[in-house]
Amino acid sequence: MDEFEKTFQTITGIVLGKKLTGYRDYENWLSKNVSTQEEVKSQISGDLIFLPTFSFYHDLRSKLVTMTEAYDELGKKKLSENELASLSLSNAGSVLQNISTTTLDTQYGKNTNVVESSLYYDSHTCFRGSALNKSKCCLYSFWPRYSEYTLGCYYLFSSQFCIKCYNSENLIRCFEMSDCNNCSDSMFCHNSENLKDCMFCFNTKSKKYAIANIELPPEKYKAIKAMVLAHIHKELEEKKYLGLSIFNLGRKNGK
Repeated sequence: MDEFEKTFQTITGIVLGKKLTGYRDYENWLSKNVSTQEEVKSQISGDLIFLPTFSFYHDLRSKLVTMTEAYDELGKKKLSENELASLSLSNAGSVLQNISTTTLDTQYGKNTNVVESSLYYDSHTCFRGSALNKSKCCLYSFWPRYSEYTLGCYYLFSSQFCIKCYNSENLIRCFEMSDCNNCSDSMFCHNSENLKDCMFCFNTKSKKYAIANIELPPEKYKAIKAMVLAHIHKELEEKKYLGLSIFNLGRKNGK
C-alpha cells in the first residue's frame, strides 16, 4: 500500500466513519469544485508539467519547461550583443523567443513525496495539488495552508482531517463545509462558526448537535447522522462519486 492510499484510507475512516479504498477511483469526485491543475508538456523534452489553474499562467502554456530544464539549459542562454542592440518593442517577440521560455514548477523549503503537484513549500506526502503551503498528507487539494490530511479541499487553512471543504479555517474532522471557521465533526454547513457535531447548518454560530440550525438531544442527532453516513457510504462505494455537495443542497436531484 503506498503512502497516498494510506492517507486516503485514514482520512475517510476518521471523517466518514468507514474506510474507503482505491483513491484513484474517486478522482473525479475529489477533483470536483477544486481548482487543481492542468497538464501541459515541456517545449524542450515533452515531459509532463502540472500547471496551476491561475489565469495569470494561461498565456504561458506554450512556453513552459520543467524546472530542471529551466535552470540547466535555458538559464544559461542569453542574447548576443547584436541582438541586444537591435531589440525594440516591435521585434521583441522574435528576438526574445529563444530565452522567453520559462517554468512554473516552483518549489521552496524541504519537500518529500510530493507527486504530480505544482507550487509547493515545505510540504510532504501530497498528490495532485497546487499551492501547497506547509501542509502534509493532502490529496487533490488547492492551496491548503498549515493543514494536514485533506481530500479534495479548496483554500483550507490550519485544518485537519477534512474532505471536500472550501474557503475555511480551523476545521477538524469535517465534510462538505464552505466558508466556515472553528468547527469540528460537522458536515454540509455554510457560513458558520464554532459548530460542533452539526449538519446542514447555515449562517449560524456556536451550535452543538444541531441539524438545520436546531439543536437536538445528542442521541437523536447521532441516530440521524448514522443514517446520513450510511447513505454516503453506499453511494460512494457503488458510484465512486457523491452527487450531493454543499453547493447543490436544496436543488432538485442534487443538480
